[in-house]
Amino acid sequence: MARKMLLLVCHAEDGRFADGDRTAIRAALTDSKCVARVIEVGGGWIEVICVDGGRLTLRAPGLNGRCAFHRMCLFLESETWTAAMLRLVYTLMRAGGFGLVRDLDAPQFLVTQPQQVTYFPWLPEPPLLVRNSRDLGASLGLVV
Repeated sequence: MARKMLLLVCHAEDGRFADGDRTAIRAALTDSKCVARVIEVGGGWIEVICVDGGRLTLRAPGLNGRCAFHRMCLFLESETWTAAMLRLVYTLMRAGGFGLVRDLDAPQFLVTQPQQVTYFPWLPEPPLLVRNSRDLGASLGLVV
């Protein structure tokens, strides 16, 4: 089975890549009530096991270093999304200032902050604002 990959990307107001908030992302992974366990595998890879059994793998180059931290690849390791996984991804998006690309052919990013709607002037359609994890799930076409 091929793993489902989504991309979290951070942009500045002018649409250029920006660094995500490393401190907020680390805190979200450490303090989230959605997370049962975080395993740093090395090389920027992080395995996350959620409290409801959902599993994600993050590839977060730059999270623990000084190089650019513009993106995180998110791999779905569970058969389906769980409520805790959606809450965690929403929290990561909001904390780090990231927009979510559900696939490279999608005409819209998903964003969590109203000001981010204007950050992507080159997209065919403006980003879709999601206000909570339920909105995120619905935007991804999920029923959790």
